[in-house]
Amino acid sequence: MTHDARGGSGSVPPVSPRETGERLARAVSEAATEVPGVAFLRPRLSDLLGSSVARARIRRGPAADRAPAGVRARRDPDTSRWTVEVQLTVRTGHRAVDVARAVRAAGERAAGELPVDIAVTVAGIV
Repeated sequence: MTHDARGGSGSVPPVSPRETGERLARAVSEAATEVPGVAFLRPRLSDLLGSSVARARIRRGPAADRAPAGVRARRDPDTSRWTVEVQLTVRTGHRAVDVARAVRAAGERAAGELPVDIAVTVAGIV
């Protein structure tokens, strides 16, 4: 239980699964971009569209609240486990399998206590 500034008490509102997924995707994205050998995360089609109007039609909400490019988090309603898909491009000179394993490990650490499965797809090498 928490206390508000007026001296009353209240509870912290629960976080929706959608918000949890967006937070998880951002955390995994940040962790993945720090892994040596990751050139960039693969953007979604909506990220590639040039028109801000088109972006608004595809996904509502401020940019800070949207899931980052290249990362998608979904929750299995039966098991409450999260599946996070990461699509990335690897830098030349790095073994794709080693980078993918390191990204998966970094993503699992970033997820903290959440039950999560991380799937990493190497979409290219630059």
